[in-house]
Amino acid sequence: MRDRGTPLARRSIWIAQGIAIAGLLIYVLVVRLLAPALLTGGGAASVGVGVVLAIVPALLWLLLFYVQDAKEPEPLGFVLRVAMASGIIAGAVALPILTRVPTRAWLGAGAVTGLIVSIFAVGSVQEFCKYLAVRFTVYDEDEFDEVADGVTYGTAAGVGLATVLNLWWVLNSPSIAPVPAALRIVVTTLAQAAFGGVLGFFLGRAKILGEQSRVLWGFLIATLLNGVVTFLLREVSRSGLTYRPWNGLIVAAVVTATVTLILFRAERQRAGGSAA
Repeated sequence: MRDRGTPLARRSIWIAQGIAIAGLLIYVLVVRLLAPALLTGGGAASVGVGVVLAIVPALLWLLLFYVQDAKEPEPLGFVLRVAMASGIIAGAVALPILTRVPTRAWLGAGAVTGLIVSIFAVGSVQEFCKYLAVRFTVYDEDEFDEVADGVTYGTAAGVGLATVLNLWWVLNSPSIAPVPAALRIVVTTLAQAAFGGVLGFFLGRAKILGEQSRVLWGFLIATLLNGVVTFLLREVSRSGLTYRPWNGLIVAAVVTATVTLILFRAERQRAGGSAA
């Protein structure tokens, strides 16, 4: 077991984060190349193909963490536990709330109303699901012994929630176009992983440094980021009646990379200050 609070002892966490972002972008390009083979006679992909498209990003993310953390296999079990818990909670809590409350109508009611609903209705519910997944699965475990571990578990919670959202969307879509579907799925995965990483960072500080008040701040910041970015993704992905998923991918990739770099620098500075 690692010494509690060691300065960024597992750099592999951050390497895996960066590779995962690049891997998901490559995944979209692969789907684009394979798109003709994925289409059925009606010019759309089957539901089975859509389900596979929704699951692959989560499997890719988990595989990368497994490869990077091969010398310490135990944390992978915790990552899986958090991802599964987040998905279950999302299916039991987030989806029922967000599908029964008329959020879609409110989101389209104007920029100000849409932004407010995106933050307080969508963002808060989704981030609360991630918080529950981390807090009541791995938070009290001895293996959770670095602030950076919080980022890993928060990211896993985001990926688990994103997978359930993507599966729900696939199963409720009248038709699946492989490339736009893959883009939407990857955008959701990248964004939710980034928001979860922010929440997990503050949970890590609460666990390792005893900064319990940071949990509320982390939740509020993650909720605000979730709502603003979700609203922005809706805006940039549509131009009139035209759906432009590549714009959303660019925004999601930039946001995820920026969040990862900010968290890395924040933890590095904290670790450096602690060592001094």
